[in-house]
Amino acid sequence: MSAFKTLPKTADVEIRRTADLSFLSPLDEDRAGSEDGIALNLAYFDVRDRDIEDAALAQEEELDLLKRLDDAGWTTDAAEEILEEQFSDFSELAGFDPGMGAAVYALSAAGATPISSCNGGTIGQSHHSETVASILFAAGENFQPELIIKAAQDAGLGIIPNREFAEIFADQVLKFITFQSS
Repeated sequence: MSAFKTLPKTADVEIRRTADLSFLSPLDEDRAGSEDGIALNLAYFDVRDRDIEDAALAQEEELDLLKRLDDAGWTTDAAEEILEEQFSDFSELAGFDPGMGAAVYALSAAGATPISSCNGGTIGQSHHSETVASILFAAGENFQPELIIKAAQDAGLGIIPNREFAEIFADQVLKFITFQSS
């Protein structure tokens, strides 16, 4: 996070790691392969096939975007213009809140099935239903919970159970950069 001049708003949340990922079930194929959303996330799209190279490319693009947003001021009109420009063009990060895409890809590379992600409304001006940056996920093929747990610990993220799924979350959205690097 030291690459940034300022930080987006921090959420008031206690970081805890209470989920036992070894008991996490996979998302059934009908829901995981959906092309038109699922009940939990109407904007859901399948990213299960992403690998570590995809995550690295997304991270490079996301870091560039985040640095430009930092320069513009995280929630200013100028930041909103950058976001509109970024997502009107083809982007590996299209469909994700700023700061979340590469971490979603990293979860996929670790065999998880990401279901939804939100930056907690800390970047840009659009309304978010959540105030905490988080990613909801299920187990997937070749699921590697030990990698996810270590990356979350290294980044200072929490991991909690959420119904039949698990959720990683942060008090600061930029912590997801460390997660995706681990």
